[in-house]
Amino acid sequence: MTQPGPHPLYARLRSFLRASAVVGLLAYVLLMTADIVLYNYGDRLPFFSPAEKRLLYRNGVLAAVRQPEYRPWLTGCVSQPGLGPVALTVGDSALACGEARDALPTVTMAAVDGLGFRNDSPPSRAQALFLGDAFCQGAGSGTAQSIPALYQQAAGQTVYAACNDGLGLAHYARLLEALTGDGLGPENRFAGKEVTVFVQVGDDLTTDIAAFRQHQMDELVGHARHLWLESLRTLWAFSTDADSPARPDASAPGCTRVALKGSGPSPRTVLFPPLSPSGPDAAWPAPGQEDELRAVFSAMARLARDRTLNVRFVILPTALQVLYPRLDLDSLEKTSPFAKAAPAVVKRRNQLTAFAVSAAEEAGFPVLDMEPLLVGREDAVDLYWPADSHFTPHGNAVVVDAILKAFPAN
Repeated sequence: MTQPGPHPLYARLRSFLRASAVVGLLAYVLLMTADIVLYNYGDRLPFFSPAEKRLLYRNGVLAAVRQPEYRPWLTGCVSQPGLGPVALTVGDSALACGEARDALPTVTMAAVDGLGFRNDSPPSRAQALFLGDAFCQGAGSGTAQSIPALYQQAAGQTVYAACNDGLGLAHYARLLEALTGDGLGPENRFAGKEVTVFVQVGDDLTTDIAAFRQHQMDELVGHARHLWLESLRTLWAFSTDADSPARPDASAPGCTRVALKGSGPSPRTVLFPPLSPSGPDAAWPAPGQEDELRAVFSAMARLARDRTLNVRFVILPTALQVLYPRLDLDSLEKTSPFAKAAPAVVKRRNQLTAFAVSAAEEAGFPVLDMEPLLVGREDAVDLYWPADSHFTPHGNAVVVDAILKAFPAN
């Protein structure tokens, strides 16, 4: 007797499932291939602007190690070594709001040394070491009137400034270890004892830490990241998050010019880019985030003790924090995005400031909190540019004066 064959319905179902599995597997392989190509070669695609590529590197969509300025020992980027003096546009808020670059002022940034920082002598010849981001680098003033340069003139100490845009607290820990050790060679070993670390409240404890963590994770998991389509998923989330403050968009709604109180019939104004309620510090602290940051302070404290370094922290507030009491918010509509978001953003950044001060002090570091010193000054409106988030040369000079008073130079 012949055995009865499978029911035609079951046979069709099995055939359908097999075909679906094959199609699904092929689709997954194609997506994984696209993820690999995007991660390793996406920086060559013409439809990403330079600003977008920079953000995609930071968010792990593109391979950070493909940037010529990326340093694995730093888990971050430096400036292009060997680059000569360049003109830097002052007006990051204006550019973010779509204003023409040609109408904005420029400052001169000095040539870049072999390590990727703007200095004319190596760390081994310096008496003082400064670590920081663009505020330390001189983004609003140029190198000659930056905080390190003005400090060097006033204190009479040779300063090495390991400062670059995009660095945060975790990078400063790496810099402290690398520049006071032997890994970069004797010429690049800082032999002095005085170290000043600048922590900028706006991103040093939030977005820059997130970028550092992302790069660490990429190094840890290696090629396995493509199994869960990390680049494609992150790019999708990045492109569909309309509230992301990191997305460059010249037509972004919410750019606001706010008049300053008591500045006359033709009031002075300050330009602010959109304040997003879902900004990187909105959910701060995320679970474990405070512990993670305290661990960085503690690691730096252990290193300072082991290498007998005199490390002190200077906490730099944002322009919004300093100028907030002087903004004429009554001139804005109560329902405007800026009027609704500003109080909450200022509160969060004040909380970040308080945390940075307390965490550094708990680790045993001397701390200078610049916020109360700057808020109370009569010339507070002259400390920052009206369309840029960085200090003016006058603002840098005020910071240097405060440092010398808090920590008299030996």
